[in-house]
Amino acid sequence: MSSPEPIPGQPQADGELVFAAPWQARTFAMAVQLNQSGLFEWKEWAAQLAHNIAEFEKQNTIEDSDAYYRLWQETLEQIVAGKLNCDCNL
Repeated sequence: MSSPEPIPGQPQADGELVFAAPWQARTFAMAVQLNQSGLFEWKEWAAQLAHNIAEFEKQNTIEDSDAYYRLWQETLEQIVAGKLNCDCNL
């Protein structure tokens, strides 16, 4: 299992992550916890998030942490749903 690496674009201030609302911190924490429990590799997570950001940015601009962490939430939902729909042992 790989450790979470900082992802480019994460809202930060003075080198620390910034959350504008409690749900953003919870979404971040769920992603980290599910990674640490072995549900997915951080590289898998980062690749899916990068894909989702690129698709979003084709028609929109990420202007704040709300938009950014909505993409985190969408990515988390996609990965978890994919794991639940696979023919694997969880």
